Amino acid sequence: MPADQRLKDALRLILDDPGDSERTGRGKKRDDREERWHGTAAVYPPDWEECGYVEYFYRRDTILVRTEEVELVLETLRESPMPGDDRGPIIPENVAIDRLPVIGGVTGLVWRYGRTFRSVKAGKPGKFGGKDFGGKRDGRYDDTDALSTPTVLARVDERLGRDVVFACHALPQNGNGHPCPATEPAELPSRSASPEPPVSDGICCGTHGWDGRDVMVGVVDDGLVKSTAEMWSWMAGVSGDADNPIADGKIKPYACHGTFVAGCVRCVAPKAKVHVKKAVYIDCRPYAGMAYEHEIIQKMSDLMDCGADVIVCEFDGFTRFHRPMVTFNVFYDKRLRHLNVVVVAPAGNDTTYKPTFPAAYSWVIGVGALSADGNCRASFSNYGGWVDVYAPGEDLVNAFTVGEYECIEEPHEHRRFEGLANWSGTSFSAPLVAGMIAARMSATGENAPLAAEALLRLARSQAVLGVGPVLLPHQVCATPRKLCHPSCDSACAHAVLS
Repeated sequence: MPADQRLKDALRLILDDPGDSERTGRGKKRDDREERWHGTAAVYPPDWEECGYVEYFYRRDTILVRTEEVELVLETLRESPMPGDDRGPIIPENVAIDRLPVIGGVTGLVWRYGRTFRSVKAGKPGKFGGKDFGGKRDGRYDDTDALSTPTVLARVDERLGRDVVFACHALPQNGNGHPCPATEPAELPSRSASPEPPVSDGICCGTHGWDGRDVMVGVVDDGLVKSTAEMWSWMAGVSGDADNPIADGKIKPYACHGTFVAGCVRCVAPKAKVHVKKAVYIDCRPYAGMAYEHEIIQKMSDLMDCGADVIVCEFDGFTRFHRPMVTFNVFYDKRLRHLNVVVVAPAGNDTTYKPTFPAAYSWVIGVGALSADGNCRASFSNYGGWVDVYAPGEDLVNAFTVGEYECIEEPHEHRRFEGLANWSGTSFSAPLVAGMIAARMSATGENAPLAAEALLRLARSQAVLGVGPVLLPHQVCATPRKLCHPSCDSACAHAVLS
């Protein structure tokens, strides 16, 4: 089945070079095209338009390896093939292989277009041997040739088995390349509209303090539009890396995503300290809404250095063979598992049961979306046993920038925003759950894992048939579904599910 137009529109932002003369309109003509061909992202399968789907995104001519296995992998890449195999070495001895800085415990091996343009142009030898480029340096990729990442991965798998070498995945702020998150931002009739869900008063079951005070929630996303944060009272004090939402006089695709997410956290935990980190987007694709896995991990690590109790990772996607990512595995083993920090991630918006990562990790709370009325799963939400909980994610209202926006999808409708937007997606369900954890921590003194488990226990106790475990923003005290006292003012006993 050919790819639908919605998928094509989204992948245009990821795969098209905005400096190409055949670009689709955004960006300006540039004269450094050769340099812009290095370190770019590709999609598997390469014939995705004919197949109608995307399995995963990856960095060209790059593989990731656990550092202790680098020598084994290099030997395998260079050695002669088994008898009867006439394909030659996986990567010939004359082709330069360099190192890509990743994270502690993981080493990136790069060749051809995975190397830096400066190294290739200067004819520098690779750190791991070789000096030649390994083909024509004309930027005309063939993602099925003998040195393409999928081919190299497959041949190493044949010799060493799976889980030794890995793709360097590019993860979107949305599942499977579809526009982020589930819908494009929608206008509101007036600036006087209120956020949805409404800002909590910090009272639950007649007691105060359920507001996230002295709890830090970190967000890994596209940064913070500071002028927007200054417009709204519930955003006061939110900090983060700057996100410039405007290009060529219009709001950029995916802009304000991190700002909207931060607003969702604050609606549930109005006194929490919220900081938004900006993950570097894939090379030369400023509108892609996508970052490489090691860049995401670095920002998560930075948030832990800042003292984050809860981290919302807004990048999530499919991986090769639906297997865990090596950078996240090593990050957890070497650092996260030793600390009382909780990671929350959206399950994705592809209406599929196939797992996405990092949401599907056992140590991550994967969050799906409920419909606007709360009675069922949102039509776009991913689902399955790997999704830990479902929370509101349809028709939410929160902080956005001011300006004109051109829709990604045809017919490319123009919309005008005045500081608020109506938006849907599991991207916004996840920060609601993160805010609930923070709100509970401030009232009970529990650490993040204990607060999260109390809330998940409540979610499982009120699981909805055909959906799964469910949480609603007002249920921060995790009271079981019975009246905690006759005058319970927060309706914790009454989920709005029927």
